[in-house]
Amino acid sequence: MTTVDTPTGRGVRRGAVQAPEAPVGRTTGWWGMVLFIATESATFGAFVASYFYLRFVHGGPWPPKGDTLPDLVLPSIQTGILVLSTVPMAAAVRAARRGARGLLWLTMLVVALSGTAFVVLQGLDYVSEWPDSTISKDTYGSLFYTLTGLHGLHVMGGIGMIVVLLLSASVGRIGRRRPEPVGIVSLYWYFLAVVAVAVYCTVYISPYL
Repeated sequence: MTTVDTPTGRGVRRGAVQAPEAPVGRTTGWWGMVLFIATESATFGAFVASYFYLRFVHGGPWPPKGDTLPDLVLPSIQTGILVLSTVPMAAAVRAARRGARGLLWLTMLVVALSGTAFVVLQGLDYVSEWPDSTISKDTYGSLFYTLTGLHGLHVMGGIGMIVVLLLSASVGRIGRRRPEPVGIVSLYWYFLAVVAVAVYCTVYISPYL
């Protein structure tokens, strides 16, 4: 038998049966993340719908008497930070595909710090709101802290994912040959940014309308 070159650059013996190339498609991890995002989207959608339903059923002023309108300064800053963090997240995906480990590590560090800043600012917002509105005071307080707190917990989970990616990138476990984990986590981070805008418009903007 003679050896011939294949389009992939690997030599095979003439007459030998060549194994078919594995089909290129989405990984199970990617589909798992998409399914998770779909279920969490339904959860947040239900909470947002409940917020507006209970608001209109209440019939009176919103927030109710005894509660103050939410402050917009800190929530606007933290929402802006999370939305803007999608830019370095997208850069991290491209860096992983190119195998640029240094850029990958730097961009993911920026994302992690942005998420941390979001959580810290949310905590400061709670401190400023707590004297006038608590989670057990009335329906408004319950909805306010449930929606924002649920999203905050999801952001903490996203930060944990980014930290795992940082550690993996440090030891070379993700990169050009294995960029999928970064792409999968990026889907979740984009989801967090979209939900942040939805929660911001629902909890902080709508009471002024």
